[in-house]
Amino acid sequence: MEEILFLIPISFFVFGAIIGSFLNVIIYRWPKEESVVVPRSKCPQCETPIPFYFNVPVLSWFILKGKTACCKKDLSFFYPFIEALTGALFVFTYYKFGLTFKTLELCLFIALALPCVFIDLKHFLLPDILTFPGMVFGLLGSFFAIDRTPLSSILGLVLGGGSFWFLAWFYERVRKKEGMGFGDVKLIAWLGALCGLTAIPFVVFVSSFLGAIVGVVVIAFYSGNRNTALPFGPFLIFAALMYLYFYDSVVVYLRGYFLFI
Repeated sequence: MEEILFLIPISFFVFGAIIGSFLNVIIYRWPKEESVVVPRSKCPQCETPIPFYFNVPVLSWFILKGKTACCKKDLSFFYPFIEALTGALFVFTYYKFGLTFKTLELCLFIALALPCVFIDLKHFLLPDILTFPGMVFGLLGSFFAIDRTPLSSILGLVLGGGSFWFLAWFYERVRKKEGMGFGDVKLIAWLGALCGLTAIPFVVFVSSFLGAIVGVVVIAFYSGNRNTALPFGPFLIFAALMYLYFYDSVVVYLRGYFLFI
């Protein structure tokens, strides 16, 4: 029995790392409007197809000492980082919630959210191919979840997304420029479906607070200014992860100081 229990987190990490390998493909190819299915993985330098034995998540990068197998060019550490991060988050989710539906739901959320984070950071885009399925899975999951009802998910999607849509529309009409991308509107609708209506104030407050802190740092240390654009998606996703994983501690604690969350 102990051996089986020991194998469960290892299995979660391995499976997560494999998923992370595919997320690398999405992050690299989707902004270039390339298929994420075909062709199979290829060298980012010379585009030579990568043999399966050099495409083992995490390990291959270290075995090849950070070089490509075909042309011996530097291979970004970003690839094993994403694979290891996905695996680690899967393991953490298992330890936090065990073999439950919530673990399954959150692992799916991680698989969809991580590409959103890194694509938004680099390209200021939140792919519909990730946010729309997220909304559907969030609504469907509410029928099996114990921490929210279908009504709460529907209201979270409609009111969360609707309020952000109105703010984006109003800002653009008044300032004559885009202030919040409509990808953020779809993302908050997804988070509302996944977390439920009651999570929206917390997610909005924490993401805005973190965004403001990062904005000040960028202005102070990286020659930014008040017009420097920052992607909001990563802050929304981070705040949602805080809510989903630490509601019983962090959120309840913060509510003692901020009654509106």
